[in-house]
Amino acid sequence: MTDTQTISWIFLSLAIASEKEPADFASISNIADGIDHAIPTHKELQTSLTWLTQNDLIIKTVNKYSLTEKGKLDYKESSKNTGTVLKIWENIETRLKRYV
Repeated sequence: MTDTQTISWIFLSLAIASEKEPADFASISNIADGIDHAIPTHKELQTSLTWLTQNDLIIKTVNKYSLTEKGKLDYKESSKNTGTVLKIWENIETRLKRYV
């Protein structure tokens, strides 16, 4: 996986995991496993969450993460006109390339 694919995978996992309340590492990891049938490594999680925080897409509050308004907008736009998780993931990857 490329760095952008990994970051978009973690972003999507976080978006889903934090729909009702901020998400911790375990819940993000569980959703990621469901999406790609792989458990992200600690390094993949840390690197992705750091990148997403630095680009103002997520916020960390007491070891839990949620989307910022900017992140919610990117997720909403990526989810438009598609019903599959893999297409949303692909759309997120395309949107995140704007920040690189």
